[in-house]
Amino acid sequence: MIKLLTFDLDNTLWSVDPIIIRAENAMMEWLYEHYPELRFRISLVQFEQYKNKIANEHPEISHDLTELRLTTLRQVLEGHVKGDIPGIVKKAYEVFHEQRNIVQYFPYAREVVEDLSKDYALYALSNGNADIHKIGIGHLFEEHYSAGSVGFAKPHPAMFERALQHAGAKPHEAIHIGDHPIQDVQAAQEVGMKTIWVNWFNHPWPLTNPPDGIISHFEDLPQVIAKINASRNKR
Repeated sequence: MIKLLTFDLDNTLWSVDPIIIRAENAMMEWLYEHYPELRFRISLVQFEQYKNKIANEHPEISHDLTELRLTTLRQVLEGHVKGDIPGIVKKAYEVFHEQRNIVQYFPYAREVVEDLSKDYALYALSNGNADIHKIGIGHLFEEHYSAGSVGFAKPHPAMFERALQHAGAKPHEAIHIGDHPIQDVQAAQEVGMKTIWVNWFNHPWPLTNPPDGIISHFEDLPQVIAKINASRNKR
């Protein structure tokens, strides 16, 4: 019997690219407004180049997107701005974080998750740094593990193993739902969990071992979960 549902967040419950673009633009505009000299010294493209360079030079923080952004801000500002660098970094990140947690759900995603929370233990497992409490769905999940909090990004098994242990569930009693074939589906399969691939664009399955279910509309998720559960109960 299925006891635990784990959900990826970005590109599973909402599209993340427009969110990050808006958040980064808001962060840069705040910096330009308060430190006009930066407008002619650092662009958003250059900021991203700095961030990628730091990720390559410091793999120990590359999985933690919050720490990576804070480190990038600190290094960029130290080279171009005088004043309270830690305070400026903190405020700039707050501007980013506020916008990062304003999401537009995929159709029926929030409603379906809310309904499922009545029957299953739900855990959020994300490589990103979304804050489910700021977003307004924290009460639907018993726990939220991120790459930053666990110390490893998916497809490393740490997040899945932590969720199973905390929920007191065996791998065959859990289903992971996510959009990424490797980071979500294959990674969860490797720890023994059932999987549902959120395939928004009806792509062909790209790997050898298929998921237990596939959805391209969130309202189909409860039915697919029930089918997996029924199949499990027959054994």
